[in-house]
Amino acid sequence: MQIKPLPRTDLQASVIGLGTDYFGSTIDRKLSMQILDRYVESGGNFIDTAEVYAGWIPGGEHQSERLIGDWLGERGSRDTLIISTKGAHPKLESMDVPRLSKREIESDLDASLRRLGVDCIDIYWVHRDAPVVPVEEILLALETFRKAGKIKHSGFSNWHQIRAETARQAALRLGIPGFIASQNLWSLGQVNLENADPTWAYIDADFARWHIAHNFGAVPYLTQANGYFRRLEQNRLDQVAPDARVRTLFDHSENRKRFQRIQVLQKKSGLSVNQIVLGYLLNQPFPVFPLIGPKNIADLEDSLRCADVSLSQEDIAFLEYGKKEIADSQ
Repeated sequence: MQIKPLPRTDLQASVIGLGTDYFGSTIDRKLSMQILDRYVESGGNFIDTAEVYAGWIPGGEHQSERLIGDWLGERGSRDTLIISTKGAHPKLESMDVPRLSKREIESDLDASLRRLGVDCIDIYWVHRDAPVVPVEEILLALETFRKAGKIKHSGFSNWHQIRAETARQAALRLGIPGFIASQNLWSLGQVNLENADPTWAYIDADFARWHIAHNFGAVPYLTQANGYFRRLEQNRLDQVAPDARVRTLFDHSENRKRFQRIQVLQKKSGLSVNQIVLGYLLNQPFPVFPLIGPKNIADLEDSLRCADVSLSQEDIAFLEYGKKEIADSQ
């Protein structure tokens, strides 16, 4: 798999990152380790987890980080990998109560370091925002942990553009590195906001332009729209419960139109649906490292085949807007 530099860092990351939200819980230990092994064998080096992962599953709390820590200990491959994790997430039973004080961030960070069995985390993401907390406080706390050698870099997850810009300007004033990348929801599939988690944040066209202007990397999640387009291709969407996330979030008229455009591009290019969906992110005009969340080896292999896909900016515009808008823009 190709690697490329992550701006504002010394990291060379594989173009596709491995998301591990259900590792060690609904994806059992043996299969989780097999997926990790196969990902690394294929040239992947970017593994992402979070303190809160699977906390909503009985017995799942912290299992992703613990499993990755066990895997790292058994394989002895820590030095060749980029390990990122997320903390400072509100408690699941009180999502309206922020946890972004220095003490709370450090408590989560120290616990993640222990579970992962590492001395330093390559990228530490603050998992939710709290606009009531001055961004300077958050940045200075993270800078303390960076100087202490607990983290190499920090990023934000689920922050909106206005706070991202506030943080960028604050880091310049303070003379510190600040955030190096975003981890927000982004995919070719547009989310039905009425049914979405209100604490999520997205990369839209304006936010994408912000990333371009500041050469700011993105590491998006839900990059394959929960497999929505593949289910359409295989006529399997009706087999999913009406209240399943793939339907409540993604099954609407705009995404049906985008699926038709995917089919047109398939005929032109010979690419698979998944290659086009991930290729849409991999070929943006700024560095994007989409996370995948395979539940088995076959899904992993299918996603890894997307790493070398090349789409033109005209292809991307067509997927977003259709032929008329491309013609109008030329």
